[in-house]
Amino acid sequence: EEKQRVENEIINGFDLAMRNREFKIYLQPRVSLFDYSIIGAEAVVRWQRPDGTVMIPDAFISLYERNGRIIDLDFFVFEEVVKFLAQNKKKGRKLIPISVNASILHARNSDTVEHYLEILNRYGINPALLEIELTETALLESHQFEFVKQVLDGFRRIGIAVALDDFGFAYSSLSLLKALEVDTLKLDRTFFLNESKRSRNIVCNVIQLAHSLHMNVVAEGIENMEQVHALREMDCDLIQGYVYSRPISADEFEAWREQYEK
Repeated sequence: EEKQRVENEIINGFDLAMRNREFKIYLQPRVSLFDYSIIGAEAVVRWQRPDGTVMIPDAFISLYERNGRIIDLDFFVFEEVVKFLAQNKKKGRKLIPISVNASILHARNSDTVEHYLEILNRYGINPALLEIELTETALLESHQFEFVKQVLDGFRRIGIAVALDDFGFAYSSLSLLKALEVDTLKLDRTFFLNESKRSRNIVCNVIQLAHSLHMNVVAEGIENMEQVHALREMDCDLIQGYVYSRPISADEFEAWREQYEK
């Protein structure tokens, strides 16, 4: 009963939270293994509630996937990211690409790509500064694979990169690589939990495969420098994880980046 009460509160509170702009973007940096520079970030959403509590996506994303409101939230987060880039552009700051998650439900709408492009044009931001992430499991569970492929191809056609998130978590990963044109492969963090020589060999070979298909590789969930050095030896492109920073607010991110780049 308590679980149902909390879920109802989250579902029914969506419209008010949107009006009050309680959903906030947080950014987690991506570090290049070539020269350890910050060359990107992933945007995640947090719900900062009036009582001071902060809810992470695991608490509400699945509920909004279920009732379809995730589409509204995705567009909101994307626009907040584009607005953030526009503000940095106006201040003369160096712009870095930002990756944004999108729900598989966008495949239902024929005007999805146009909506994203309209937001970019409104703020005068180059599409090359954005990347759309979809999870491997969502793609595999989708019964609208051809529609999903059309949407992803549409993003790439207008200059927005596409990333396949949580790669390696499901069982049919290689079939997705055959069927989809993607720019970035994000290795699932489970590869880096309880590591062994066998798991590192798998990671090394996946990186080589991705590079042969002209994809960049991001290792996420990295927590220590030993992993960083091992991934550099494997020619992994980018690192994302607590070893450098947890997801932080947009304002904190700029201060953190400035300090990091000193």
